[in-house]
Amino acid sequence: MPSWNDEETSSEEECEVVSMDMGLMEEPDTTVEPLFCGQLELAHPKCILHQLRPIKRLAFEGPVTGRRFYGCPVQENGVNCGVVEWVDGPWPTVLQRCLCKLWEMFHEQNFGRVQDKEKFEKELARLKSEHERELAKLRTENDKFCIEYTKLVDDVSKMFDWQDGRVDKKVYQKQVEEEELEKKKKKELEEKAMSEVQMEKLKLAKEQRCILQSQADIIKNTRKAMKAVEVDRDVLKKEKAKLELVVAELLKEGYGSKEKLEQIKAILES
Repeated sequence: MPSWNDEETSSEEECEVVSMDMGLMEEPDTTVEPLFCGQLELAHPKCILHQLRPIKRLAFEGPVTGRRFYGCPVQENGVNCGVVEWVDGPWPTVLQRCLCKLWEMFHEQNFGRVQDKEKFEKELARLKSEHERELAKLRTENDKFCIEYTKLVDDVSKMFDWQDGRVDKKVYQKQVEEEELEKKKKKELEEKAMSEVQMEKLKLAKEQRCILQSQADIIKNTRKAMKAVEVDRDVLKKEKAKLELVVAELLKEGYGSKEKLEQIKAILES
């Protein structure tokens, strides 16, 4: 940033204005400089669009960083016509390059910080999610332990009451026996239900075996009957053949009634 004599800048009439004949220029970002601020009281120069007295400002952007200028006073709800006049001339080329490099380094570091912030926020969200899951798990376990603890406290309280004689031994024994009896009944019901299911399964299996055995017997008897029919059929075929031979011999020899023999022959051939 350039330095100037406080005495020279303290009086606005003695402040030298350097006009760069650059025409309209967009007003850069500015910073506060106590020795060069406020509104210009001279009658000239004025901003082009509004014809208002400009404001003394100090640039804080890019290669123009540190240069004083007169800027348009309209900042909000209006059109800013930019730089009216520059007080300081342009910096040497080497200084402008240095300023550009410094601003580039600043933006890179700022971008890195933004990325680090996003990464940190993602990691924080992940840790928060894991923490919430662990917390929910611990709450569930805590509820379970509370239930077990309450039951244990009741049992210990009953035991102390029995030891102190505040509860009759017979009553306590009766409660214990009732609990045991209830557990036994419950177990017997479960065993009975299981036995009934097993009995039903055995009954069904027995019925299936009976059905299969009946089917096997029917098939066996049918096969026997078919074999007997085949045997009878073979015997009848043999008898038929013999009878045919006898009829043929009788017809040849001419014995008996020829018409009756023909009828017998027809019956045998049918």
